[in-house]
Amino acid sequence: MNEPGTEQLQRILATIVGPARLVSDREELAYLSQDAFWDDAVAAVAIRPENRQQLGAALAAISAAGHAVIPRGGGMSYTRGYVPHLGKSVLVDCRDLNRIVEINAEDLYITAEAGCTWMQLYEALKAKGLRTPYFGPMSGMFATVGGALSQNSMFYGSATWGTVAESVLGLEVALADGRLVRTGSGANRGGQPFFRHYGPDLTGLFLSDTGALGVKVEATIRLIREPACTGYASFAFDSFHDMVDAQTEIGRARLAAECFGLDPYLNGQRTIVKDLKSGLAALGGVIKAQASLARGLKEAASIAAAGASGFADGVRYSLHMTVDATHDADAAWRLREIKRIATAARGREIEPVIPKVIRAMPFKHVGEFLVGHAGERWVPIHACLPASRLKPVFEATMAYFAGKAGVLERFNIRTSHLTGSSGTDMIFEPAFYYPDALKAFHLRNLEAADAERYRRLPAVAGASEAVAGMLADLARIFMEHGAVHQQLGRFYPYRESLQPDTWALLEGIKRVVDPGRLMNPGSLGL
Repeated sequence: MNEPGTEQLQRILATIVGPARLVSDREELAYLSQDAFWDDAVAAVAIRPENRQQLGAALAAISAAGHAVIPRGGGMSYTRGYVPHLGKSVLVDCRDLNRIVEINAEDLYITAEAGCTWMQLYEALKAKGLRTPYFGPMSGMFATVGGALSQNSMFYGSATWGTVAESVLGLEVALADGRLVRTGSGANRGGQPFFRHYGPDLTGLFLSDTGALGVKVEATIRLIREPACTGYASFAFDSFHDMVDAQTEIGRARLAAECFGLDPYLNGQRTIVKDLKSGLAALGGVIKAQASLARGLKEAASIAAAGASGFADGVRYSLHMTVDATHDADAAWRLREIKRIATAARGREIEPVIPKVIRAMPFKHVGEFLVGHAGERWVPIHACLPASRLKPVFEATMAYFAGKAGVLERFNIRTSHLTGSSGTDMIFEPAFYYPDALKAFHLRNLEAADAERYRRLPAVAGASEAVAGMLADLARIFMEHGAVHQQLGRFYPYRESLQPDTWALLEGIKRVVDPGRLMNPGSLGL
């Protein structure tokens, strides 16, 4: 049989998902086909299925038509994770697959559809005194469960519990031909999805795959009880190496739930907490987050006083910790240990404003990250490293930036570098901030006032291309140092980094689950 063309495929898909769930408008397709930095081809059509039956039938039709399938979640990618490189593609917007299927408070797991946001999960579980161990990225107001699992996200809870993949018990995945596959004990006939390692770890196969092996439909994630109390600590350091000495030792002892370090740029011009001194909403959030009104008012007063006095003035590097504990004595002990480690590394204690505000309002509007205070564009790059390799990678990165001083000055590009703890592992995340015209992706994801303010920023010829070149250079430097990555997408040199026999195994798996090679082609280098 001849493969149906795009117009015929659109008619078929409209009968499967309904006309209202099919997107053919070119402007909307262009927006859906770009991420925070990259764009390439524009998908021929997009669909927004609302249930697994629609999704499975649509994938079968798309594959039969020889079109590529591009899964998309909340869109919080900067590595071309869902950016098509073929026009003959159908973008599958999974955000309407957003039901919480089950919260099992007795066996401590939650099953949710992949389009649920992390904020949605967090609020539903908080009402029951429960939480997932890793409980989302800062962009969790928009970022979806499926996207985080595809990218192996880390942040909230990660210093204790690691990345999101370490909390997943099982999945339901739609393959390219529309078949629905379950993994873990949830695949057991009549069983519950309570146990991940039922035979070979098929769950792990589809985690961190950036959608190259299937479309995530549902995920079952382990639960823990909401910590009884929370503590905070922040320290200032004069050097990166001193800060890292403290951070890695705190990570080895698993003392904190979050532990992240900020460089001079993030402590100064681009604070991680926007408009802190006038942030009444932030203070309200801090009050609500505490166990009692009295404690909330005390915390808010300390933050207001610190903001008025300029708590970060003169701080070069800063390290911030949130501690989750079973009781006050446990929290106090953890904070004493953190202080002992930090002061031994020449840190000086400062008011923990940043971790308090971040934990009080964990999920921020993504507009706070996508552009700077003057509308400059932002794009990060990261390396996952053992603690022993962080300092050499930092030195190599700083040497590279020094060698690129002329390019940075020419395009008025600023850089930062953030560190994060994921269990005992370290994340090193340089980022670029530079003036250039904003894309539809930025304008659609900014708050209305900021979108209007920055809508007419001029294009700067060569700026984005210069940043793209430096991103590629840093990726090669990181590979030379043995770094690995989470949000692989189509950006990081994954294929080049693997040993040949390992790559051959992955290719074989791809042939089994996607023989037509139509599932997010190009992702992972496949």
